Amino acid sequence: MEVMHENKYPLLSHARDPRLLTLRSLQTPQGRSRTGLYIIEGIRHLARAVEQNAVIEFVFLDASVLSNPFGQKLARRLRKRGVVGVRLSTQLYRHPTLASEPGVGAVARQQWIPLANVRVGRDSFWLAVESIESPGNLGTIIRTAEAAVVSGILMLDSESDPYDPAAVRASMGSLFSQELTRCAPHEFADWAKSCGVTVVGSSPAGLLDYKALRCRWPAALLIGSEKRGLSGHLAETADFVVRIPMRGGCDSINVSVAAGVLLFELCSQRRVR
Repeated sequence: MEVMHENKYPLLSHARDPRLLTLRSLQTPQGRSRTGLYIIEGIRHLARAVEQNAVIEFVFLDASVLSNPFGQKLARRLRKRGVVGVRLSTQLYRHPTLASEPGVGAVARQQWIPLANVRVGRDSFWLAVESIESPGNLGTIIRTAEAAVVSGILMLDSESDPYDPAAVRASMGSLFSQELTRCAPHEFADWAKSCGVTVVGSSPAGLLDYKALRCRWPAALLIGSEKRGLSGHLAETADFVVRIPMRGGCDSINVSVAAGVLLFELCSQRRVR
């Protein structure tokens, strides 16, 4: 195996280096919005991003990762693609606004597909989310959506951020294989109507038990926020509003769990058609 000498990457040790400032800014929504970039942290996540041809601007790493055979292979693959890299001192890598443990990461470009470019096939299955406040919940939903083989994910507000570092980590690499679109609720409603997409909303107040639903395709599952659920406008957009019956003493479940239950129910119906 070729040895990946650490001196092939310049050492970044100054706290005011522009590249380090970029890394720190991407921990904030403002930095991600302003630059259109985001951070991928960890060998496993970065490897998945490379497999899915994510647009990577540069990599940053702790020198210790180059003693790992998998880390060497990954670094070599990135260098062959012409991706530049820098080494961070352990102290800088452990900066509280960066990763909690030294390793390898990258700055990548966000990938958004305009709603006008979203293709709707006969059996398309979309996930639409509104105001998911927890990045961890959003990342978990994205991971589950990949397992349920959705055609794409639509973000119906400006706050739900799939590129938040916590969402990226929680997605466990599923983010990089998904087609993402951001649009306003009224744009989503117009799109669904014009493309013949059946919209299935989720609410504890839904009139229909989710097991009783027989979905028409193409379809989109609509998930609302953890606290408020679906907004009134989006609830009116839905062709069906389903509920998940609660059997125990609680009256609700975590939004990512609810999304998982409904995604797999619809996935099973889609598969048997």
